[in-house]
Amino acid sequence: MHFDGQDNEEKVLLFLRQHFIVNIKWVFITALLLFAVPLFDFLMGLGGTSINQIMPPEYSFILRFFLGLFTFGYFFENFLSWYFNSYLVTNKRVVDIDFYGIIHRRFSEAPLRNIEDITNSISGFGPVIFHYGDVSIQTAAEAREITFENVPNPDKVQDIVSDLISELKGESE
Repeated sequence: MHFDGQDNEEKVLLFLRQHFIVNIKWVFITALLLFAVPLFDFLMGLGGTSINQIMPPEYSFILRFFLGLFTFGYFFENFLSWYFNSYLVTNKRVVDIDFYGIIHRRFSEAPLRNIEDITNSISGFGPVIFHYGDVSIQTAAEAREITFENVPNPDKVQDIVSDLISELKGESE
């Protein structure tokens, strides 16, 4: 595992993404969009008509093409957002890499020595059942807070970061 800006002696201890279950909403919407036109055709067929009787075939093709293009764009953007938004814990720092759309990236980091407080929260029916939540890391640096959103096992992440901070403070004393 390697990321931009990683030091030679720096080791990645945790690599996290949002829990896979948070994707259910946009996957479901994508499935609805994929089946919208065939379902509409089926329902119109039950009424004894077809979409080709309502509009010319050329318009029907254009409508289907743009709906397919929109569906693919919606799926692609959501997948890339989930896949590339990642959280790293190394032996020196915590890193939050966020992608917004396709062309904007935000890279936030906090050295372990600057971390003052770590809090994890699990709230809601889904997060409790599937055991995912947020880890908020308060720092003394300019970026006051880094949040790992919807990560699996936030209590274990908090424990690992707390142990790293304790080791670092134990070495400096």
